[in-house]
Amino acid sequence: MILQIEFPDNLFLSKLEQQKKIPCHMQISNKFEIIFEIESTRIIGEVSEYNRALFEQRVIARAGGNYIYNEPSLITLSRVSKGVYRVVDLFVFYSDFGWCSVIENGDYMEPLQFWDNDDEDPDFKP
Repeated sequence: MILQIEFPDNLFLSKLEQQKKIPCHMQISNKFEIIFEIESTRIIGEVSEYNRALFEQRVIARAGGNYIYNEPSLITLSRVSKGVYRVVDLFVFYSDFGWCSVIENGDYMEPLQFWDNDDEDPDFKP
């Protein structure tokens, strides 16, 4: 998973890319964007080179609105070149489940079981 973004070259943000678990916001419609809002500065980057099927097994889609996914997140980056970063860690927050790990150390984590299923509750009747 690659993030393409240009961080401003200023004193407030010069060390941002070196931090772990940077607060951000993930939103996906026709583009996968990561948004940072730090020190009254909004910076938007676009994610590429990700496996959508694996990603969708690890996050919850939302109904309605402009975005399929629109969640508070934490991200750790590793610089590849100027304006290009590999996503090392990505965590997504859900009020029902707390922080959920999508990627750790560059690898997709085991998908979480967000909802009950019939196998866990044999008496369930839809």
